[in-house]
Amino acid sequence: MIVNKKLLITAACILLFVLLAVGVIAVYLKNTDSITETEAKEFAVTTYGGTINSISEKKAEEGDIFNIVFENNTGTYQMELIKKTGKILSLSLQSLKNNAAISGLMQENEATALIKEQINGDLLTIEETVQNKIPYYSFIIKTDSSEQAYLLNRQTGDITKEALGNSSEYISQEKAKEIALKEIPGKVAEIELEEDDDFGLVYELEIDTDHNKEVKMYINAYSGVIESINWEED
Repeated sequence: MIVNKKLLITAACILLFVLLAVGVIAVYLKNTDSITETEAKEFAVTTYGGTINSISEKKAEEGDIFNIVFENNTGTYQMELIKKTGKILSLSLQSLKNNAAISGLMQENEATALIKEQINGDLLTIEETVQNKIPYYSFIIKTDSSEQAYLLNRQTGDITKEALGNSSEYISQEKAKEIALKEIPGKVAEIELEEDDDFGLVYELEIDTDHNKEVKMYINAYSGVIESINWEED
């Protein structure tokens, strides 16, 4: 069991190579609309080292992609590369070599970099959590139209969507204040945990803004999502 866990941990560091790949792929895009199979192979080998085991094309929601299996001195990996843009869609560990180096759990700065590479939107909050004895980072991404909660496995680097509010534990008052002031700069004058008819268990905060306005904000106590913002009337 311990060995299997260590094997999974290594994948987290390998996934961070994706960040280096962003700069390298620009070399291969040149002035063409998409990369060729030869360029995709060269990109994988140049970025991660090793040799190509196989490469094929398939259709996906993102368009045509190259499915590349390659092997280096740490193990065998599968990478999906979007043909049109050259962006890495996914990178996963298939098997680990016995002599591969084992690293620790992914740290917050590494997780943040990986999140920003893979998901569009603003990172609203991120904090450590453990589910079924597996260490995760629980984080929320805010876009123009919605907010979505995710889990990032600190052993493997895998990111999955999480249903908002499905946790049995709620966030702390300090975390709620942090979320509120990140959205609206100012000073929290009052904060209370209460049950709301519309939103369920929430933190109700009163904020004095930097522009001498008063704001009442409701934050979901489980997910950290901002449910409502009410500005004082002039």
